[in-house]
Amino acid sequence: MQISFIGAGAWGTALAIAASRQPAGHPVTLHARDAAQAEAMQQQRRNARYLPGVELPANLAITSGPSAAWVQQAQAQDLIVIATPMAGLR
Repeated sequence: MQISFIGAGAWGTALAIAASRQPAGHPVTLHARDAAQAEAMQQQRRNARYLPGVELPANLAITSGPSAAWVQQAQAQDLIVIATPMAGLR
């Protein structure tokens, strides 16, 4: 099962970490709105802004880009979790 989390705040990051640590080994992707944040998370393997001190598992993929890109990628996903603030859904 391929799982994607939209929203790399504290809630989305925590859920993505939990899903990527499951023994079933599902591919998990975390999508950040801010490309600079996504790059920093890739390099540091941490979400210093929203979940400091928690290491991101090596098998957790981090992406960023316009919503049109992840909507297109969503077709290949089995589960999509939207973990954004309600105001962010506009």
